[in-house]
This record gives sequence, C-alpha cells and structure tokens, in this order.
Amino acid sequence: METYLKIYRWSMRMKLRMGVYTVALLFFKIIWNWINGIFSVKSVDILTIWGVCLLFAMLETVILPEGKDPTVLRTVIWIVAANIIFCGGAVLTGWFSGIPVWGTVGLVLFLELAIALMWFGDNVAMRADSVRLNRQLRQFQQQHQGKE
Repeated sequence: METYLKIYRWSMRMKLRMGVYTVALLFFKIIWNWINGIFSVKSVDILTIWGVCLLFAMLETVILPEGKDPTVLRTVIWIVAANIIFCGGAVLTGWFSGIPVWGTVGLVLFLELAIALMWFGDNVAMRADSVRLNRQLRQFQQQHQGKE
C-alpha cells in the first residue's frame, strides 16, 4: 500500500506540473496560429505538446525529487533539460514553423521567464509558505500543549 501511495503522490505532482506546461505551451501555439490567421490548433499539435510536457514533467521529478533540496547542479540540469525538450519539441514537430527570428527570440525569452518563475515558485514562495506554516504550527502546539 505504501508503494501505491508513493506512486500516487508522484503522479499527482507530475500531472499538476504537466498541466501547467501544457496550458502555457498551447497558449503560445494558439497565439502563433492566430498571428498567422489560423483559428484552430491541429489535434496532432495538441497531442505532441501534451507528450512533450508529459516527458518533461516526468523527467523533472527525477531531476528535482520532492523532499530534497535542489542543488546547483540539479537546477542547471533541470534548466538545460527544459530548453532541450521544449525547444527540441518545437523544432521537431514544427509547432511554430515559419516563425521569424524575432519570434524565436521572444519564445525562448518567454521559456526562460517561465523556467525562472517555476523555480521562484518552488524555491522561494513555497519555502516561505512552509516556514510560515511551520511557525504557526509550533505556536498552535505551544498554546494547546497543556489543554489535553
């Protein structure tokens, strides 16, 4: 049962991040199509976007396992993997085919911003929440220690 719960927790964390990546990438695909006068996204593009995001989210849980502090090396590997997988996926599948140089630069800058924001969320905002919640838990325990 413990193994099942471990796999379940892993998959829940991975699915959440995969969903965030998929929605973001689909958003940019929709914008690109709209700029080109196309008002739909091909099913094959949706499936390949989902597949690439699934692959990265699974790899991400290996590179940055839950409960372990991210080392500089693991963080660099995560950033490099994100760039290879997302940029490689875009090139191999042609999601943004015909994009001008300025558009490529813009997409890569957005990717770097997204990676930075995910890192910030995990390593600054979530940790600050954890510190605050732990402090509140200690205060609660101290207040209710003798009332049992």
